[in-house]
Amino acid sequence: MLFLAAGKTRKVRIGKLEIVLKRAMPRNLAAAGRTSGLVIQALRYLGQRHVDDSVVGKLRARLSPKDKAQLLQDLRYAPAWIAAIMSEVVQEDA
Repeated sequence: MLFLAAGKTRKVRIGKLEIVLKRAMPRNLAAAGRTSGLVIQALRYLGQRHVDDSVVGKLRARLSPKDKAQLLQDLRYAPAWIAAIMSEVVQEDA
């Protein structure tokens, strides 16, 4: 299992389970625990070249109005290309 953390990168073993605590910039942790944080990480994982209208449409369909409002509030924590996609997801509802 991999978790992002503010401390230094390290591995922890609990029985047979290995947990990796990977150092992340505070900016990457700012939206942690919120849907917008999951959206940011998912888009980062997909990569800019793989995010198309289909992905934007799926996000629009699955996110609640409350989640979309949170996306707008958390735009500042996302890289520019992800912030643009997040704005696009919310734009149709605004």
